[in-house]
Amino acid sequence: MESTKQNQATTNQLDFLSSLFEARMTRDSKDQKVLTYTDCAERLYLTLLILQLLNQYPTYRQLASKYSRDTKQSNYNRFRMYSTDLHNFVYFVTGDEEAMDKLKDPTSAKAMRKKSRFPTMAFNRYMSSLQQGLISPSIMQVFLNIETGLSIRNTDYKSIRRSLFQFNTLTVREKQNLVTRLLHAARAKLRSSDSIEFLEKLASDRNLETGRVNDAEPKVSVPDVSVQGRDLAMYRYLVGGKNLVAVKRFIDSALSGKSIPSSIVGAYLPAIQLLNDIVKAGPAYVSVLKALQSRAQKSRK
Repeated sequence: MESTKQNQATTNQLDFLSSLFEARMTRDSKDQKVLTYTDCAERLYLTLLILQLLNQYPTYRQLASKYSRDTKQSNYNRFRMYSTDLHNFVYFVTGDEEAMDKLKDPTSAKAMRKKSRFPTMAFNRYMSSLQQGLISPSIMQVFLNIETGLSIRNTDYKSIRRSLFQFNTLTVREKQNLVTRLLHAARAKLRSSDSIEFLEKLASDRNLETGRVNDAEPKVSVPDVSVQGRDLAMYRYLVGGKNLVAVKRFIDSALSGKSIPSSIVGAYLPAIQLLNDIVKAGPAYVSVLKALQSRAQKSRK
């Protein structure tokens, strides 16, 4: 009897929560201007991971179903204040120049947009499967295509994805570790979004958060850094031509959150030494460097 009442209370709470879907993180221009293109791509991917987790639990499947229904459109060429954050993340990663101009660094966002590919049709098929409460092994390929198309480099997110698609084989301890890692990522990247509260409620209801997992999630926005072509050639003036390949590996590893071998760190040392010399020279020199950075950013717009 007690269990029945508890389940009914949970159902009522979920019915209430499901009525609240509307964009929060991307609601207005002020919210959008703190996001880079890479931020939008990562947050889109994390939201999909949350929906995939919710879909593993029958009680929460209705939330994933309604959220996907409120998200899905035939195209995503319009920003929709009263749609979901996921819809608007798709709008930004697939958007035109007007969409890129709304982000933190429009010039870098446009460069990233030209290199990205988003499988809209496959994404919509996945939204449809969530609406129907389906769990299909073929969905894994959709996630892989999004990882590749949006250059999702974070190894922890990829590890979470692998675990999610083996969910029924995981032990209780492994499920707790998985959900806790996803919670850490969501609290860092989706704190004000319209999806995090469902993840937190699931974790609370099912006792899926554990203190065993360290929170290594960076809380800062990820810059849109593209190191190739002309930009890579410019590094020659800072680190020397012989270090260019290693410098690219240094930056790619840093953006992916990977450990960096000492041999690669050594290639970047000339740039670190330059920065260190400026810092040691005092506040006036640091101010000059920041002013120069500001001028450089404006010159690219």
